[in-house]
Amino acid sequence: MAFTSTDLVRTHLDNLRLGETPVGNVAVIVNGVAPSQLPHGGLINGSIVVKARRSLEPIRETRTLGSGWIILGQAHLVDSSVVVAKDSSLGQVYVENVDFVVDHAGGRIRRIDSGAIGPSQSVTIWYAHYYVYGEGDDYSANTATGQITRKSTGLIADGQQVLVDYTVALGAVSDTVIDQAINESGEAVLSLVSESFHDGPTPGIVIGATHMAVAQLARMRAGSVLADGTINPAIARAAAQLWLDIATQYDHSARTFLSRFANPISSRTPLRRG
Repeated sequence: MAFTSTDLVRTHLDNLRLGETPVGNVAVIVNGVAPSQLPHGGLINGSIVVKARRSLEPIRETRTLGSGWIILGQAHLVDSSVVVAKDSSLGQVYVENVDFVVDHAGGRIRRIDSGAIGPSQSVTIWYAHYYVYGEGDDYSANTATGQITRKSTGLIADGQQVLVDYTVALGAVSDTVIDQAINESGEAVLSLVSESFHDGPTPGIVIGATHMAVAQLARMRAGSVLADGTINPAIARAAAQLWLDIATQYDHSARTFLSRFANPISSRTPLRRG
């Protein structure tokens, strides 16, 4: 029995952008002005970033790390290139993901409260960053086919290897798949709520069933991402964990709503006879 609708579930999917997964650092060699094929097609418009290392000289900055993100002078930082030390002598070097975290794409850094970097402490930061080429000036992109084409008048050299980031639309979730999730959630709802609500679901049950269907779809998306052999394994694991976290949150929310309509548990203790 269905306690929710395809439109309700799809509204949540649209808000979550459940059909999208980021792909990063795909190495592509561009030759001449012939299109170079990426591993995926159907990319999100505006999501393509073409980049490369153009300097081996690291950048050094002295910054004060407070409670929030600090924006560095450059974005698109090279993975594992960030070094944070107490001062320029490198006498005390801090550990990424223990003392601080880095948003490599955004070029941001933040101290971890439980780490060794004190609040409002000044640190010295070294990092390398990618040069980002301009779409239209240095290359053109076809998001539908997943191709980039070098511009002969641009800064990308003929035969150069570039790294490409993009977001792939894994495909809109079909109504058939949504209906399957709704039917499965309906069976679960029947087992969780009192029979008195089976024929006339209340708004709370509709919300619970909707959230349960979204949780099921998020688990399916996690499996799809892990099974896609063309996605960088580290990115696939991170994306799958994101969908599993979403599934856990929606499942918890669903059970919270539905628990209000469960059969009451009697607190009375049966009398013994004899």
